[in-house]
Amino acid sequence: MTGKAIVLFERNSLAEGLLTRLRDLNGGLDISWPVSADPGLLAAEHGQSARLVLLDGDRSDIDPMAVIAVLAQRLPGVPVVVFGAPGESSRESVALAAGATAFIPKDYTSAAIVAALRLVLANAEDAASRQPRVADAGAGSVPALRDLGLTDAESAVLALAAQGKTNHEIALALGKREGTVRIQMSAILRKLEVRNRSEAIIVAMRVIKVVRSQIEQAEHRELDIGWLLPHMEFRRHPAGHELFRKGDRGDELYLIQRGRVRLPEIEVDLGEHDMFGEIGIFSPDHLRTCSAVCVGEVDLFALSEDKVKQAYFLNPGFALFILQAVTRRLMADRQRS
Repeated sequence: MTGKAIVLFERNSLAEGLLTRLRDLNGGLDISWPVSADPGLLAAEHGQSARLVLLDGDRSDIDPMAVIAVLAQRLPGVPVVVFGAPGESSRESVALAAGATAFIPKDYTSAAIVAALRLVLANAEDAASRQPRVADAGAGSVPALRDLGLTDAESAVLALAAQGKTNHEIALALGKREGTVRIQMSAILRKLEVRNRSEAIIVAMRVIKVVRSQIEQAEHRELDIGWLLPHMEFRRHPAGHELFRKGDRGDELYLIQRGRVRLPEIEVDLGEHDMFGEIGIFSPDHLRTCSAVCVGEVDLFALSEDKVKQAYFLNPGFALFILQAVTRRLMADRQRS
């Protein structure tokens, strides 16, 4: 891990504590604490070396959301993580819509913050290693956004915006100028009669053509779950800890951040970034089909049943990812029996 972590915090005890947590990430990530939070200057000075931006969403001397939007455009691929007061779901939504990668509540423990940042960096590295895939313009019989007044070109722009791409990234993917994409986004907002980019994406999510790229990602097991981080609870368990037993009620989904988890009844070991526990949530009786035991110390994130189901109905890519995970698990069980 090389490059810089840019810390956009005012000097206070929270920021000093954050520096200590950043050092726990290891791997040569240098820390830069610039005096100015001007996003244009930051991009010009650190554009080649930045690997992570940490922003205090409660800073009073800047407009944090404007800074996020500019950094998302000028530092494509560099995750911007916003720290804010716990329970501010509306502010969290605004930050993510502006282009932030994740929102971390300020009351998270040190271990939870380090684990979340490691996951954000891992997702960024995975995304950087993949070539961008542009949505197929020739959708054939697939419904287009033309019924809502958008041209095919505007539909392609909105499709990529729905993946969380900035105007700069959209321009690169489609071979356009960034100014052209900006003009097309303005036309999209006007035609859809929405106030901002996030509302346009909500409209787009209901159209099959726009979510095809998300379906592609799910089919290739490349779903980016960074947007779920603010809703997940970090936990650290010692070796031998039993997460659940066969027959227990399935009320949580788990994502392994570090370590291994053993499913003894089916003799399967799960590792870093593996997700499990989905069958117990979606099965009719909501019961665990096997046990789960920590092999060595394990760091993981847990998502409650209610949050899982909300994500399932709001994000079609996540829904397909879950369905395929359940199918793979059941087919593997059948082959073993």
